[in-house]
Amino acid sequence: MDNPEVIKYLLSQGPYAVLFVGLLIYVMKTNKEREARQEQTNAERESRLHDLLDKFSEKYDVVIEELRGIKSKLGGD
Repeated sequence: MDNPEVIKYLLSQGPYAVLFVGLLIYVMKTNKEREARQEQTNAERESRLHDLLDKFSEKYDVVIEELRGIKSKLGGD
């Protein structure tokens, strides 16, 4: 079925059928665009989270090393 045939068929079914199909197409298009934006936002958040975790990991290693130094100076195991 070509688009003109579909439109003719829907017009024969009444204006509400045409409005319904138009709204359905609009909603599907809008949802697709919103999903693409959401995926991009999620990727950016994930990247920032990984960067933050890497920074915390580096700081954690420094703190552990300092604690080991303090422990050895106090005569711990």
